[in-house]
Amino acid sequence: MTRHRFDRLRLIQKQINERPRLREWLTRLRHGARDLDVVLFKRKVRINALRENGYYRASRLARANSLLRDETLVMQRVSMMLGDGVTFVDIGANIGIFSSVIADAQRLFRDFRVIAFEADPATFARLAVNAERFGFDAINVALAAEAGELDFATGAVSGIATRRDHAGRAHIAGRGFTVTARRLDSFDLPGRLVIKIDVEQMELDVLEGARGMFEAERVAAVYLDEFDDKEAVLDFLSGYGFELMAPARLNPFAPGRRALLAVRR
Repeated sequence: MTRHRFDRLRLIQKQINERPRLREWLTRLRHGARDLDVVLFKRKVRINALRENGYYRASRLARANSLLRDETLVMQRVSMMLGDGVTFVDIGANIGIFSSVIADAQRLFRDFRVIAFEADPATFARLAVNAERFGFDAINVALAAEAGELDFATGAVSGIATRRDHAGRAHIAGRGFTVTARRLDSFDLPGRLVIKIDVEQMELDVLEGARGMFEAERVAAVYLDEFDDKEAVLDFLSGYGFELMAPARLNPFAPGRRALLAVRR
């Protein structure tokens, strides 16, 4: 959308907003005026399509957009774990949308830091720009159970890069990169750790590479996006005394759930 067209739409919207009867008629014509249930932030809430039209439109957008549907709630959940002396560790940061938002907590908490890890060098170049812009640290390395080098496969979009032996139909043959791999516990990270992991089938490897930090009881919470090796991952975290919850409602984690929030009480 061009800037000129955007400005015209804003002007039209302003003119409609200043004519409430016209606005009501147009909204009723387009969306109706019934009470109905919509899903916002994983909550089924009762609204009126006319009187709460902003919520109605937001629910329709969220259904088609994973950032609005899933990740805004994840940011809320992760933010509950933050505080003085915490380091937020963003593993599989991509361009750093989580880190860019959460870095603002440095203005609220003493000794608070954000460190983002991204394996893909091309994606990391954009992450580095955002890290400088919003004031957090970014490191171009793959986190794994063992130090060395790893070969990755990539696809049409940056969010699906995975170890080459895990590549599937969404990856493009012959396309990828090789990157240095390190254990997370080889890094000198300060304070209590709140860790977000989104690494496309390498979740257990990342946890194994952080075992030293779990042994030292440095980890306060772990959020995992859709993850493989579920039984092994759950055994790892529960073995260190973490309470396992489904992020949407903070209920006990149950089989079939997509994401996990593990919290040390």
